[in-house]
Amino acid sequence: MAATGGGRSTSEPLPLIEPVRKILKWLLVWSLSSDQKLREAEKELLEHLATPCQKFYVDIGAVVGKSDRIWTLAMSTEDRKHVPLVALHGRGSGLGSWLLNLDVLASQRPVYAIDMLGFGRSSRPMFSAKADICDMQMVLALEGWREQMNLPQMILLGHCLGSFVAVSYALAYPAHVKHLILAEPWGFKETPSQALGLLNKISFLLNPYWILWSVGPLASILLNYTEPQPHLKERYRELLAVALDRYLEQCKAATLSGELAFQTLAQGEISSHMRRHWQRKSLMERTHELPAHLGFSFIGGAQSPMHSHPHLAIVKGSGHYVHLEQPEEFNQHVLNICHTIDD
Repeated sequence: MAATGGGRSTSEPLPLIEPVRKILKWLLVWSLSSDQKLREAEKELLEHLATPCQKFYVDIGAVVGKSDRIWTLAMSTEDRKHVPLVALHGRGSGLGSWLLNLDVLASQRPVYAIDMLGFGRSSRPMFSAKADICDMQMVLALEGWREQMNLPQMILLGHCLGSFVAVSYALAYPAHVKHLILAEPWGFKETPSQALGLLNKISFLLNPYWILWSVGPLASILLNYTEPQPHLKERYRELLAVALDRYLEQCKAATLSGELAFQTLAQGEISSHMRRHWQRKSLMERTHELPAHLGFSFIGGAQSPMHSHPHLAIVKGSGHYVHLEQPEEFNQHVLNICHTIDD
């Protein structure tokens, strides 16, 4: 029944409905178009590689979603003498972040770089909200990829979150890991108990990637002030300030999946049937649980907040993005570690 007098008809839309509808449509178009934009940004970035490479999807089945796929880059796969090096990127990134390392590393052995499940061009399923289950889902995704690639052993090179996943994988499947190279690993310090209070309950709302996704195409303006580091742009102005910035922007603009998984791991919620409380352990403590035969190495930037911790190698003039800020020195450290393992 319609309202009488000067009232509004019950069938008439509320004043805010149409603006909200337009905003949601705008965001939907932005999100749906980001896949194509990410492909274009990655293509532009990887054109700078000098070494021939293959890029393809690897189907790993129903690990988290109904049919998950891992986007993969492979180089020097004809080399059968050396253990392959598998590179796992950090948070909010993808395989393109290894651009300045791939050519050099692939000159010595087979190299694979993947978009971890939930990141880059890989499938973006909804991970578990329980940290221990979420952790294992990431591990199972990597194991599914290894099985499909038929790699008996790997040297795992991780940056930031990739290092965390590498250690988790090595704890679950040590027979398939020859060595761990952990560059600026996330979770190095022990999580203080007070950090698991009220802030963790609202941290989901404070996730910066929600902000970037919600502003759609305007994200590029925000990223100009946040990614990458200013001295990184100065060193590689022509390449990184354009191609890499665009690539990282599109990695962050796609459907939130891996970022929410990271949030879960950071909060450290524990399911009732698994009381391991691993999230309160530092990454260093977790490495002590590795089998005695499985070696691991650390690489860190001298200007990183982690510089006070022991590392195998400290890269001078570098912060958290050690593999991009000082690629020549970083690459040499990785090659030296790999040569030691070969010997």
